[in-house]
Amino acid sequence: MSNITVKMYPAKNGDCFLVSLGLENKKHILIDCGYMETYRNFLKQDLIKIANNGEAIDLMVITHIDQDHILGALAFLEENNESPFIEIKEIWHNSYRHLQFEKEKVQKITEEELTILNREVILGSSFLQQRIDHSRIRNEEISAKQGSMLAALILEGGYSWNKSFDGKAVNCENKNPIEKDQYILTLLSPNTDKLKRLSTTWLRELRKQKMNFLLSNERIFDDAYEFYLIRQDEQKIVESNISSGTIKYNEKSIDNIVMQNSIEKIDNSVVNGSSISFIIEYQSKRLLFLADAHPDIIYDNISKLEEKYFDLVKLPHHGSKRNITRDLIEKLNTEVFLISTNGDKHGHPDFDSLASLLYYQSHRPQKTLVFNYETNTSKIFDYANWKEHYNYKVKISDGTSATIVKL
Repeated sequence: MSNITVKMYPAKNGDCFLVSLGLENKKHILIDCGYMETYRNFLKQDLIKIANNGEAIDLMVITHIDQDHILGALAFLEENNESPFIEIKEIWHNSYRHLQFEKEKVQKITEEELTILNREVILGSSFLQQRIDHSRIRNEEISAKQGSMLAALILEGGYSWNKSFDGKAVNCENKNPIEKDQYILTLLSPNTDKLKRLSTTWLRELRKQKMNFLLSNERIFDDAYEFYLIRQDEQKIVESNISSGTIKYNEKSIDNIVMQNSIEKIDNSVVNGSSISFIIEYQSKRLLFLADAHPDIIYDNISKLEEKYFDLVKLPHHGSKRNITRDLIEKLNTEVFLISTNGDKHGHPDFDSLASLLYYQSHRPQKTLVFNYETNTSKIFDYANWKEHYNYKVKISDGTSATIVKL
């Protein structure tokens, strides 16, 4: 009987995972929450079942600030704060207060600084309102978007916030590994450098509006910072969303495509660089969740591990070719790859990244590509000749229920 269950929820172009460890008195780890619809239609009912079984969310991880990862978390935390229905023992989330700032902080900022920060909150709130599907969500369900972001909701709920790091940043250089009850977590990202790049970006934005902007630990900074990040466009390079009509089905197609795309362009988004990625170890099983992390730090930290095999790997950034390099592929020793996206944004999963994955891993034991939606790319790879030649299987869900993997 399986001791580990991984649920990959339909989160549109985002991420939402629930990892359940054990058979009785299970330990549950929630990783991101996708969109509000993900929470309403899929995640919430499972959280209620967990609570009814007398269990809790042992750890909730918000990997980074991006709407496809956090909107469901806003809805969840707001509801759980107003009428608690499940215990959350610890939350990992890096906000403004966890960034490394060299500038000295004051006790209280001036009215001028406060006005600028409040403007950022208003702009961010308006940005989210424009992206909410009002045809599916009642007005009373969107109050979390009126001016409070994750940090405010975590503080309001009184949750243990980054307790494993003594309240400081979730940072692989702060403390690693993290030994929890019955399982171990090993962080691969972010590190101090990635977080510092993010803090520099935020401080530069503040100084555009007022030189020598004062900093403090007031709660408005967390909200303004998170609303600022949510408004930042992701990398604008559109990945190759290849339709099934453009690929000639023969055994050498993947080889040719990989050889023609030898130049690698790496993700340089400071927001993605701040992603919390980690390994879960439980009863000799090892699960790797890569969020939207940069490939350089993942490669470097996997290279330092004594054990480099994983029972499951969640590919970074929904299968983007800017987050999956050849060097990283050669470190991802597993038989199960999870790809979470419906293909609506940037053409993810990127055809080139999966082609490279299969090409450079063809010598390894058979692997399975697990998609939580049918996309143009997933359909292309569900091709018998390729599956035989490159030694892989494909599992494609229809996006109407959670994709379940048992180990």
